[in-house]
Amino acid sequence: MVLGGDRLDDAAPAAEPTAAAAEIDDAPTAYNLELMESIIQRLQPNDRHQIRDMISERARMSGALGMACVLFWWVSVQMGGDSLGDADIPASLIGKFDFHRLSLLVPALVVVATIMTSIGREKGQASTSNVGGILAILALFYILEPIGRMTLTGNVDAQTVAVASGRLATIAVLIHLATKMMIDSLLLEWVRTTMMNMDIDLFPKQQDSGEESHADEAPPLA
Repeated sequence: MVLGGDRLDDAAPAAEPTAAAAEIDDAPTAYNLELMESIIQRLQPNDRHQIRDMISERARMSGALGMACVLFWWVSVQMGGDSLGDADIPASLIGKFDFHRLSLLVPALVVVATIMTSIGREKGQASTSNVGGILAILALFYILEPIGRMTLTGNVDAQTVAVASGRLATIAVLIHLATKMMIDSLLLEWVRTTMMNMDIDLFPKQQDSGEESHADEAPPLA
């Protein structure tokens, strides 16, 4: 006859969770490790402290460039559009947008294109990068369209279209840089948080200097 206590003793070890299983659950996946290493190699931080500084610097510059873009649009398009002859610029061939709507559409296209290109680069996704490239070319078409229409038709003043394209290009560059820096800041923040939570270090350890090895060398023969 088998005692009940023996049954409990035999079943107890199987019910106890192992420390190895817990470590496996907490370990980062190979995909996340590759992604973090790619981000570190591209942005080149030296250690975790520099990652923290880079997060702050890029986020601050992103906010500054974004506000500069908004102020530039408000002064040059919203407030100064009439004096710069925006009403004389023909509607776009694709979508029939007037210049005021184009000044809002172009930065939106640039933001999405920058995000898609960044995602495709970090994750190695061809389709995502392809969409980013398509949107970037579409934004470039809208930027250069006033100059092209003037060159082909000659119905618009050259200075008016040059100023129009210049304003769109300035807005596009500012919003692209602001978006890119914000994405880099968020990626670095994710890398830093993941390394701290999982207690891993992806930075190569500095090698000890070779001065100590020279001390162990045998003295020269007399």
